Amino acid sequence: MKKILLLISLIIAIIIFSIIVLINNQRLLIKEAQLVQAMGKPLMAISLYERVLLNYVPFSPYNKKAIEGIERLCPNLTDKKHRLFCEETLRSSLYQIRSFYIPYKEKIKETEKRILILKTELYIEHNNPAERDYEKIYKDLKAMTEYEWYPSVFWSILVVISLLGWIASVIFIIYRGFKESINRKLVFISVGGFIIFFSLWIISLYFA
Repeated sequence: MKKILLLISLIIAIIIFSIIVLINNQRLLIKEAQLVQAMGKPLMAISLYERVLLNYVPFSPYNKKAIEGIERLCPNLTDKKHRLFCEETLRSSLYQIRSFYIPYKEKIKETEKRILILKTELYIEHNNPAERDYEKIYKDLKAMTEYEWYPSVFWSILVVISLLGWIASVIFIIYRGFKESINRKLVFISVGGFIIFFSLWIISLYFA
């Protein structure tokens, strides 16, 4: 019992230490981003704000500061390519902090709308298509922008479960099926489990 409590205490201590380190990283990066921004280097500041979000800690006040920092910089960039870079940096950093819980859903949607408008404007400027094609271009770019690239949560969970089941079935075969007297029933069940879990693992990898 003491060993279990010690292990739990150690895990909790590691988690707390990791959170402290991440929050401190965010604090330092925010300061650096603000300093660089004051020096008139907006693109570098955007990259630093992105790093703040990549050190994401739920409920940290620095998450909001980083998002607001990027959102303030984007409209002030005169070059549309730089504005697009800014908006896509915000979107990609918000996508990267997603897990089973998806924070800032509305922010992602708002950012994708701005990205879509910028992409449409840039496409028209560089390719000079006929005006009658504007609507089609917009729809095509919208479909590409809104396409869900993120892996399926259901299939991702199934990947982990099936992999653990596959490993467990192999261990079970080795330690329980092949003793001095071979238990054919256990071997049959274990091999069946091995085949099922392995097949499920491959299928879930494909659909994830």
